[in-house]
Amino acid sequence: MNQAEFQIRTRTDGILRLDQAVLIYRGASDRALATVHQVEQVDGEPVILAGKAMTPRAAIQLARALSKGVAHGGFLPETVLYMDGDLLLWWEPPAKRHIVFRAPELGAPERGEVVPHPGLVFAASGSVWKVWAVKGKCRPTLQTALFQSPYFNVWEGGDICRGNVQVPDGTTAEKIDAWNAAFLRSFFTHPNTKGKLVRYRDGAYAFWRDMLDGKFKTFPERVLVDAKTTLGQLLGIGGQHDD
Repeated sequence: MNQAEFQIRTRTDGILRLDQAVLIYRGASDRALATVHQVEQVDGEPVILAGKAMTPRAAIQLARALSKGVAHGGFLPETVLYMDGDLLLWWEPPAKRHIVFRAPELGAPERGEVVPHPGLVFAASGSVWKVWAVKGKCRPTLQTALFQSPYFNVWEGGDICRGNVQVPDGTTAEKIDAWNAAFLRSFFTHPNTKGKLVRYRDGAYAFWRDMLDGKFKTFPERVLVDAKTTLGQLLGIGGQHDD
């Protein structure tokens, strides 16, 4: 049997040694099982030893190790804060944007206006869609404090209610505008939080009525509810709470 020969070259021309082998098994339904095997040198030849099933945690650790040498192609805008696998975090600076509600409590069955919004931090992946608010106009750092986003349809912890919203396919930087549109162009119907959505004298409905009536020329950051964490703590990287 002919054997293909190949070389592995690292960025520093270091020598890589064979350490483990991963065997992948597939069934008739295309389900997959992977086993991890230690490799032992016997008479100068690698021998694959008995293996054990690869756990989901081990698979994630392997994927992270492999991705360390892979660069993301394409231009990354300043708004991208963090990328890890299919997880993407990005920032939207404070700005005036259109928002629409389907909530009779706001004075009409359906009501929309262009209003000021705070700075926002979004997170999206195949299983995650979250949003938080941040104060100020500067790009967030690891020390930036996060706040409950002041929107209806968002739970404590930042999870966005998907409802029947069609979310984009994929989480590359090129899809950021599509993710923003999926959130900001959806209909906001009711608060999802058990606690305060905003710190406002008569509650969330009164706040958004005043917003839609044009009471505020800029977003009143004083109404934001502290999420008791920073961007760095959210990512498990550290970072002190910076008010």
